[in-house]
Amino acid sequence: MTETIKTADAWVDKVNAKDIEGMLEVSDHNIELMGPRGSAVGHDTLQQWAEESGIHLTTVTRYAKGNKVVFEQEGTWQDQNGKVTVFTFMEVKNGKVVRISRFDTLDDAFGDSGLSEEDEI
Repeated sequence: MTETIKTADAWVDKVNAKDIEGMLEVSDHNIELMGPRGSAVGHDTLQQWAEESGIHLTTVTRYAKGNKVVFEQEGTWQDQNGKVTVFTFMEVKNGKVVRISRFDTLDDAFGDSGLSEEDEI
């Protein structure tokens, strides 16, 4: 579980630093991306999202179990004023993020990930 959290934290750090190459290095080539605008697969889409969104995430709370994490985060975007609370679910395999989903509520993130309040780190 420690490696899963380290990988997820590294992914967030690289997104925040706009380190696209580094982000792709810790992302599976066929990473699944799911969010309010739909779903997509692959490095090309991930790279485009990272370059265009201007997102910055600050992790507030971590939940983890096995190869899955849910982060409660404060997010800011390039084209938005203020902070928004988001819940990010990541699945990690072999040191790479293979799936990432963004939710507006913790209950939705828990429902998708199978994690719960008991998994808070």
